[in-house]
Amino acid sequence: MNVKEIIFSLIEAFDKNDTELILSHFTEDIEWEIINEAKFSGKAEIRTFFEANPDMEMFASTKDHVIIDGNQAMVNGEVQCGNKSKEIYYDMYYCDIYDLEGDKIKKMTSFTINKKKD
Repeated sequence: MNVKEIIFSLIEAFDKNDTELILSHFTEDIEWEIINEAKFSGKAEIRTFFEANPDMEMFASTKDHVIIDGNQAMVNGEVQCGNKSKEIYYDMYYCDIYDLEGDKIKKMTSFTINKKKD
């Protein structure tokens, strides 16, 4: 797979709420930072996060811009996610920056901004 296919496959895994498929795209020592929210080091921490939030799910996302430069990529768009059972919903803009090592993601930096409610 090329970089674009890898990134699109990861986004599809998030859209399907498929933890194992998401994790399969990461190196064992993945670093994932959600700016001003959380920082995860390694697959085990990310797995623990998903297991601690089993009712959190993705409802929809877009890929408005995709930029690829060698083993780096950036995707931005909009995302809707939440926890239906607790009636918690998020409607956000996002930008994810990826650094790949071979065919796996070694570092992911996520920026999210909540949309303003009218």
